[in-house]
Amino acid sequence: MELVGKISLITGGSRGVGKAIAHHFAAHGCNIAIVYKSSKDEAQKIVSQIKKLGRNAIAISADLRDYEQAKSAVQQTIDKLGGLDILSHSAGAQVQWNTIRDSDQEQWADYVNNDLIGSFNIFQPVMRHMHQNNGGRIIAISSIAAQMCQSRNSQGAAAKAGLEAMIRVAAREEARNNILVNGISIGLTNTDQAREALEQWGPEATQKIIKSIPLGRMAEPEEIAEMALFLASEKGKYITGKIFQVDGGQIITG
Repeated sequence: MELVGKISLITGGSRGVGKAIAHHFAAHGCNIAIVYKSSKDEAQKIVSQIKKLGRNAIAISADLRDYEQAKSAVQQTIDKLGGLDILSHSAGAQVQWNTIRDSDQEQWADYVNNDLIGSFNIFQPVMRHMHQNNGGRIIAISSIAAQMCQSRNSQGAAAKAGLEAMIRVAAREEARNNILVNGISIGLTNTDQAREALEQWGPEATQKIIKSIPLGRMAEPEEIAEMALFLASEKGKYITGKIFQVDGGQIITG
């Protein structure tokens, strides 16, 4: 087991990729704090499952758009679990697919507030703790939308491009403090959010998109979790400031 005795705060940990990462880290010895926004029952269920593995686990409600809530989530993790070694940040909002011309300004801004400002809000208190405690790992889930510039996804492209820039800046600033910061850029992944989007697009568009992926299928959340585990483990100790695309080759088609 590669993370024995480590403590990880996992945002968006009650579903999708975050849920898979929580289970994967726990299976490899990590104690887990799951930060959720609305899925309380699911978060508590995951906590129970992790405890059955013999790990410590807690669930924390926080809206990362609110800096004080994000800061409190970090402090609760430290107080209740005894520290914080790894941040796995996968909290993200659902994209509303519209052209820039047809987008609702308030919804657009709220998405960026959630996905970009929310990332800063959780990064800063985590990094301040790690700076005082001999370093740590930060792994943020991004999207190939940052590079593909898909039509009708200006909010995703803008927010995730900003996140990836922040990952690189943070890595450069904190490398000498042994804080390693990396991102995982995902494509179409088999999560609730993706399935909701596919329903909006319809069966014909869905099949076209999936067939266009070189590996011919969506990613499974567990495949993203494997990369997160690698970056969190000793195997990733000489990697920082990188964005790893785990997308079945989807980006090379775009």
